[in-house]
Amino acid sequence: MTISWDLWVIFSITTASLYVYYCLYQRTSARLVYSDSRSMLDPVRRRLAEQIEDIVKFCPELRNPKYIPTFWAANQWANLVLFMVKEQFDNYFRANIFSREILTMPDGGTVSIDFSDDTNLCTTAPVVMFLHTVTGSSRDTSHFVRYATSRGWRGCVFNRRGHGEISLTSPSFNCMGDASDTKAQVDFVTAKFPSASYLAMVGISAGSGLVLNYLGKEGENTPIQAACSLCPAYDITQAFTQLAELYPVVDRHLLSSVKNHFLTKNRQILSSKSQAALDRCYQAKTTHEFLTAHYSFAGCDSADDYFAANNPTEWVEGIVRPFMLVNSEDDMVCLPKNIQEDVVEALGGALLLRTRKGSHIAFNEGVLG
Repeated sequence: MTISWDLWVIFSITTASLYVYYCLYQRTSARLVYSDSRSMLDPVRRRLAEQIEDIVKFCPELRNPKYIPTFWAANQWANLVLFMVKEQFDNYFRANIFSREILTMPDGGTVSIDFSDDTNLCTTAPVVMFLHTVTGSSRDTSHFVRYATSRGWRGCVFNRRGHGEISLTSPSFNCMGDASDTKAQVDFVTAKFPSASYLAMVGISAGSGLVLNYLGKEGENTPIQAACSLCPAYDITQAFTQLAELYPVVDRHLLSSVKNHFLTKNRQILSSKSQAALDRCYQAKTTHEFLTAHYSFAGCDSADDYFAANNPTEWVEGIVRPFMLVNSEDDMVCLPKNIQEDVVEALGGALLLRTRKGSHIAFNEGVLG
């Protein structure tokens, strides 16, 4: 019996694919980090730790956490590229219908909220609010929103200043986002859906830090009942200091993106506040330098003041809601060396999921991703 060359090729590819998948499956175990409620002396922290323990107990995916990447895109770069391709496909070929509400802040700045087309949902449907990436908008977050809607959640995206195709209307922006603007957006959503059965918040990349800042600053005053941060950077005074050295291509891309997004499109209005500050931002050679240089436009008197007001590690102790953190060991933006397990273990209400793969916010799964 003679086997044709075509069959040999198909057999070889199939065998190789199954072997790669098997190897990936053997290395898919993820790790959970959270507090033992019995070690919490503070009653508030103990209650939060008990909530996290209950969540893990009743969620099978967390009791035995795994992440199996798409076998042909398991590499950190391939995983990220596949995610970006899917994102572009989603933007151009899928109908993502949003209705927009525009909010004007006290200083004349503008933020907006994009609501998904979910008229089929009842008035008590739970609401999830998404906080996008550093140069993102609802266009880049639509697949998250669409999935939430398919599960019965009403989804919306908080577009920050200078995002969502709205130029700056005041000489003010913050790469990491402004917690007071987020508060105004949350207030609008709660007024719009007063009967919502549950309120949750999800931050993606830069938005993940804003979630923590908002929750920490608001404390018990927030109506948000639970939150999740996808690929947070933790201490932003240190998070990007080695990015240019370890991943220079990533750092150059990020720096170019933020300069184009915030500076080039808004040069005139920003220069009206401070030409020196604008020049300082343009002269930044790394992402960390840009973050340090733009403090004036974030309403701060110095870089130290900026980090004190916007560094999540300064505010996490004020969080009194259960929240989840998801980080990948092969993230080339929010580096794994910056993950602070000690902070997670001390908080009581935090749950950290560390996966071996996933890249930066990609986490593609299945045969086609």
